[in-house]
Amino acid sequence: MNIQSSPSQLVKTIRPYLLTAFLFVPCYFLQAYLGWHSYSYFVFLPAVVLAEVLFGFGIGLFAILLTATVVTFLFIQPFYTLWLAPAQLPALALFALTAILIFGACEAVRLLIDYVADRRQNPPRPVAASPAVKPNQRAISVDMWRGFVLCTIFINHMPGNLFEVITSRNFGLSDSAEAFVFMSGVAMALAYGRKFNAGKEADVSLALGKRALKLYGVHVLMTLAGIAIFSAGALHWRMPDLMAMHGRDLYTQDASTFLLGTLSLGHQIGYFNILPLYIALIALVPALFYLARLHIGVMLAASAVLYGLARYYGWNLPSWPIAGGWFFNPFTWQFMMAIGIAVGLLLQQGRLAISKPLFALGGLIVFAGAFVVTNGFGLSFGVREAVYGWLDLDKTNLGLGRLVHFLGMASFIYGLGISPKLASLRVMQPLIMLGRHSLLVFFLLSLLAGAGQVVLMTGHDSLWIQIALVCGGIAFLCAAAKFSEAEKAAGGPVMVRG
Repeated sequence: MNIQSSPSQLVKTIRPYLLTAFLFVPCYFLQAYLGWHSYSYFVFLPAVVLAEVLFGFGIGLFAILLTATVVTFLFIQPFYTLWLAPAQLPALALFALTAILIFGACEAVRLLIDYVADRRQNPPRPVAASPAVKPNQRAISVDMWRGFVLCTIFINHMPGNLFEVITSRNFGLSDSAEAFVFMSGVAMALAYGRKFNAGKEADVSLALGKRALKLYGVHVLMTLAGIAIFSAGALHWRMPDLMAMHGRDLYTQDASTFLLGTLSLGHQIGYFNILPLYIALIALVPALFYLARLHIGVMLAASAVLYGLARYYGWNLPSWPIAGGWFFNPFTWQFMMAIGIAVGLLLQQGRLAISKPLFALGGLIVFAGAFVVTNGFGLSFGVREAVYGWLDLDKTNLGLGRLVHFLGMASFIYGLGISPKLASLRVMQPLIMLGRHSLLVFFLLSLLAGAGQVVLMTGHDSLWIQIALVCGGIAFLCAAAKFSEAEKAAGGPVMVRG
């Protein structure tokens, strides 16, 4: 029986590939008619999209590979070879990134259709009956990644140090800012989501208001301490230029106006400007929870609409007294917070799963991002410059390129399933502790990084000083987190916790 069914099974297997190859025929003749140009790959894009829509993710990947092979082999000199000049790689990279984005959109629509169909056949159980994380329980792996992100922020906030070159932003299109906001959303959902759904909206809103007030006080104190650090460095080393950048010059010009700007959150100095974003996003959390209670998809859709409107109309909170807007636009970055909340709620309900196609897509996005940022892994200089302008990497408004790259990276890491295993390792305990006390750690690392900037900018940048600043700073942060942990365990006064 198996022998008889083998030919039909073989035909069924190869049929999508044969039909996909057939889709390329009209594209091939169109390309032959148009002649070769820098973006001939895109002539084959309709065939690639049809392959994805008709046959799914795997056949879509086959279509991308077939496009690259056909164009390179038949239309690029020297003909009948697979050789590419460095100047021709950007067009291929841009085609691959475009196809990946289209694949992501198609897979998202397909997953949404499957989800809606599944919900109709299997109505959701009540929240109380779902396999959930215990109320107020922090996921250890979430704390571990928050600790990792905090260490990355600390390193990146001292530009020019040795360790900066190995952080994630040098191998992808996003950086620690996206991870910080995303993980904050996950933590918000784990800490408050179940209470909100249980009818304690007022209690959750009050707790969030207290947290926002705490963050406001920390931000003002941190800003003033940062000004003191840079002022001391400028006076000691007689380098007034230390106070002439990243918004610190307003303090030297008009200290009173600087203070009012800081208190109103209208003026934010560089490297000390992410907590105002967090404060603004906390104000939106109750609304996001309410929409998520209706349906997580409704929350994400509403957040995406606000993101799109803000991008289209240029909405942002205004800066003062210097004209402009906030460096981190709350109207766009709320989308990242909403995604984090959605993930946290799904984790809490035990319903977060990554399909194999989505996992593979995440891996492709990570690979493509690394390929672009590293100039083809150092093999083709010019790829980054040629492609960057097409990718929408605006940090202020959370460009789509940054958003897609981070979500792809997060899907890939989660799909690997390594987080629980890593979190169980003893060596990861310091990171878990840092993540558990994230606000205290962020406050201290901002001041330490400011002091490190002063040291490096005044010419004290030898290799050993860089190592001492980074390693010594992280050791100090771990010690502070451990002390706070001990105080809490002993029932003493609890220091600022994340």
